[in-house]
Amino acid sequence: MSLSAFVWSRFQDAIEDLPPEVVDQLPDDVVQQLRDGVIDKIPEDVVDRLPDSMQDQIPEGLVDFASSNTGLAIALAVIGVVAVLGFIWGVQKAALKAVVFFGVVGAVTWFLFFQQ
Repeated sequence: MSLSAFVWSRFQDAIEDLPPEVVDQLPDDVVQQLRDGVIDKIPEDVVDRLPDSMQDQIPEGLVDFASSNTGLAIALAVIGVVAVLGFIWGVQKAALKAVVFFGVVGAVTWFLFFQQ
């Protein structure tokens, strides 16, 4: 048995393990994608739209939680930190420009004031 056949049979078994009333409540495109092997888990937002009684019947391994992708979570955290640091750098740079500008204006004004 090839790897792809094994994976496909695993998804088929997972769909067959679900109660028929749960499969009936899932959107047709999600069920078809599960059967075709396009996705291997039911998206969390789809599961959230099901009644609580049906959510409890779905095995944890079949639900794709948004927080289950740790690589994505780490990447988003790094991007967030870099964005905050970039914001702080931009604010400090703009403040320094303002200080220099108003310092020059003040110095010129002070000089012209005492020239009279």
